[in-house]
Formats: sequence, C-alpha cells, structure tokens
Amino acid sequence: MATEANTADAGSVKNAIRWGLLLAAVGTVGFRLPRLVSEFRQWRAAFGMGDAVSTESWHTVLEVDLLTSLLVLAMGIAAFYFLRPRTKAAQ
Repeated sequence: MATEANTADAGSVKNAIRWGLLLAAVGTVGFRLPRLVSEFRQWRAAFGMGDAVSTESWHTVLEVDLLTSLLVLAMGIAAFYFLRPRTKAAQ
C-alpha cells in the first residue's frame, strides 16, 4: 500500500513539473510577443523608408528574438512530451 502511495505522489509531482514547464514556456513566449510585434513594425517601417542599414539591423534583431522564442517554446513542448506518464503495456 505504501508503494502505491509513493508512486502516485511521484507521478503527480512529475505531472506538475511537466505542466509547469509548458506553462513557463508559453508564458515566456507570450511575454515576448509584444516586443516581437514592435520589432516587426520597426523593420517594416525601415523597409518602407528604403534605409538598407536600418532594415538589415531590425531584421537581424527580429530573427534572433523570433528564433529564441521558438526555441523556448520547442523546449517546453519537448519537456511536456518526454515527461508524460508511461502507459503500461497490455499483457
């Protein structure tokens, strides 16, 4: 009986960590989203003015922030997937 209780507690802690990591990743991306929108607008404005140096600079900043956000989200989804409870094989 004690082993079943320990297994249930370990599973619930693992599940809480799993959901916490996913929520943290989504929250981080959501927090950075307004900055990404602002950088996109700055890039489009520089593109419209024809300023090549400014356009390239804003494009680089936008790419780095976008890739970073996607990497954080991918790591959160991967952690959520790999920490899922294992199903018992049919006997």
